[in-house]
Amino acid sequence: MSGMELRRLRGGVTEAEGFLASGVRAGIRSQGLDLALLYCEEGAVPSAGAFTTSLTRAAPVVITMNHLRRERRLGAVLANSGCANSFTGERGRRDAERMAGLTAELLGLRTHQVGVASTGMIGTFLPMEKVERGIREAVARLSSSRRASREAARAILTTDRGPKEVAVSVETEDGTTVTIAGMAKGAGMIRPRLKTATMLVFLTTDARVDPLFLRSSLQASVDGSLNMITVDNDTSTNDMVLMMASGRAGNRELKRRDRGFQLGLDFVLRELAREIVRGAEGATRLMEVRVKNARRGEARKAALAVAGSNLLKAALFGGDPNWGRIVAALGYSGARFDPGKLTLKVKSRRGEATLVEGGRPLGGPELPEAVEVMREDEVIFEIDLKAGEEEATAWGCDLTYEYVRINSRYRT
Repeated sequence: MSGMELRRLRGGVTEAEGFLASGVRAGIRSQGLDLALLYCEEGAVPSAGAFTTSLTRAAPVVITMNHLRRERRLGAVLANSGCANSFTGERGRRDAERMAGLTAELLGLRTHQVGVASTGMIGTFLPMEKVERGIREAVARLSSSRRASREAARAILTTDRGPKEVAVSVETEDGTTVTIAGMAKGAGMIRPRLKTATMLVFLTTDARVDPLFLRSSLQASVDGSLNMITVDNDTSTNDMVLMMASGRAGNRELKRRDRGFQLGLDFVLRELAREIVRGAEGATRLMEVRVKNARRGEARKAALAVAGSNLLKAALFGGDPNWGRIVAALGYSGARFDPGKLTLKVKSRRGEATLVEGGRPLGGPELPEAVEVMREDEVIFEIDLKAGEEEATAWGCDLTYEYVRINSRYRT
């Protein structure tokens, strides 16, 4: 490996040196693995997080934010599926703190050195007897194996179709090879608004880093990836991203922006973000929206408005190149541009078709070339606003009958 070259690895969070993982069945859900544990053998190490900005944050989010503020170091992360522990009042806070406390006790850490996360039904309480038994089993089964990483990734899933894992190696600017890895869950209630979805992302690296560097690098990467995806425009009460750095790679401590490290982190989060959208509830097509030549501060607005349009998402499901949906979304996005200069194209592996050029619609009502392009399971809409120099990319998916079916009886 030379320069800033990335090498994708086959594994997950245990690819980074110094990390162990496990996934067990505690019985929180009706079936399957439902409790994941991630542990650093170095103890409490530099860590950073990004959390939902919702005013109705779940108990584990509040607890973990407080833990990170105290020391900016974590030694373990415990996550459960099957119960969000959200809107559960004082009992929910006690349960989240107990999860952290028992995990810390068993691993020789302090309570504030453990992060906790939950996903599942809002307004239900955790079955703590089952959770505590599960924690003990998860500690006993900690391993650096590929299987352990995979089981941890499966244990955090709810309506997801499968686990999401990404790992890469990359060189830092001092020439040291480091590993960055992550696992994620998320299928519905996805429009993260994360600040230093339901979406959970856990990241590991063996790079040696300063905690403040890690926080700024993570936030920069989140802004260009997880904060640019939408499934249904609903922001969860439980969205959380946590990252731990073991330091085992032995590089010079990273204290300011490092191009290699940022490249690797950006890649991992972007791939996880795309996998979340691709595997969303009922989704059959991935939509990528590329906006270019926007005014300063407005490319993101335009891209997210288009990716989040329910009308466009429905058209995407039917393979209908209804460019009017895109024009309408751009109009209410808040981005300023001259509609008479707008150019819009649709692209896929089957080719590309221009829908609007210089503000003028092209083709007949059926747009046969565009229909052919949209037969693929990954479709790109390229939008040129011709209003400035800024660009942004957002990702979304189609809106299907299956999505409605899943969410029409989520509680029942």
